[in-house]
Amino acid sequence: MSEVKVLYDTIYNDMCAYLKNYYSVSDELSDALFERCTLQHFTKGNLLVSEDMECNNLYFIVRGFCSCCYVKDGKEYVLRFMKEGDFCLLFHGFLGKRRALLNIKAMRDTTVLCLNRENFEYLSKTYTDFVMLFYHVMMDFVVESEERYFHIRSNNAEGRVVHYKETHDIQYLLQRVPQYSVASYLNMTPETFAKIWGQLNKKT
Repeated sequence: MSEVKVLYDTIYNDMCAYLKNYYSVSDELSDALFERCTLQHFTKGNLLVSEDMECNNLYFIVRGFCSCCYVKDGKEYVLRFMKEGDFCLLFHGFLGKRRALLNIKAMRDTTVLCLNRENFEYLSKTYTDFVMLFYHVMMDFVVESEERYFHIRSNNAEGRVVHYKETHDIQYLLQRVPQYSVASYLNMTPETFAKIWGQLNKKT
């Protein structure tokens, strides 16, 4: 058995396992989705999508970790992170068929399944369970976004760090991205985050 076939079999099995976290899709859809995707690799620091480019692809992360961010005055601002098993896309750009406002950046070496717009529309028209799958993807995104918006807006800097520390998100993120990226995600300066994080760790 060739190494390529082993790789593709592993990726396929991982994809199926991840998809079941969203919705119980049929084997027929899993096969069709895998056949219509291309396997792509991005090294750490590379952009999957960059600002002002057309968004004609969505990505499904099977290995690696990505951030959604924008750059202003030379400084990077992180809005969210995407891990293995996440659909990785810009809703404004892909669904709205507009140029990207944001970047999607590989924070570690990342392997994705790439689905272009033509195949996305084909699957949407052909498979009811694909529509249901994407409904659940969007539902998870909306719930997560609303919760994040609430915690970011309703807490001061220390409260934000405390909340994400208690949910273990910070510990998870710090294993994958630099501390300044976590600070940006929590909407504070790296200096403020480092000070609060150090004080909290002294108490434990």
